[in-house]
Amino acid sequence: MTSPYIDLTQEIGNILGYQFRDSARLEDAFKAAGVNDRDGNKRLALVGITALQLFLQTEGQARRASREQINKVVSHLASNINLAERGFELGLDEFIENNPCQGDTISNKVMAATMEAIIGAVFLESHWDRDTLGLIVDSMGLSWPDE
Repeated sequence: MTSPYIDLTQEIGNILGYQFRDSARLEDAFKAAGVNDRDGNKRLALVGITALQLFLQTEGQARRASREQINKVVSHLASNINLAERGFELGLDEFIENNPCQGDTISNKVMAATMEAIIGAVFLESHWDRDTLGLIVDSMGLSWPDE
């Protein structure tokens, strides 16, 4: 985890191009399971993965993609492997409050859950606003691929 003197809201805002209004929710998104409670960011992650999948599915519908194409894109972009890769590329690992039992190592699973939790936090904070969700998905590199 980064120094307590760093303003998490400002730092993440700079990385993702989105300013969180609810800093407590943002902080929750960066707490791995087992930090303060058993679930950590898992509740937000559950909302986030659902929001991401729905966003990508509706993007596919708007592009008149086939059902198979939509499934393929959603399966790839919303996969734990892809989410973890993108999170590490964005440098989000330095902000994660990891389970003390795990030491300083941020696993792919923890990173993927954090990415999902960030999406969930934005989705809830924006009152389910699709345009705001689209901005955060794009800034995370999770947008529907160009043809």
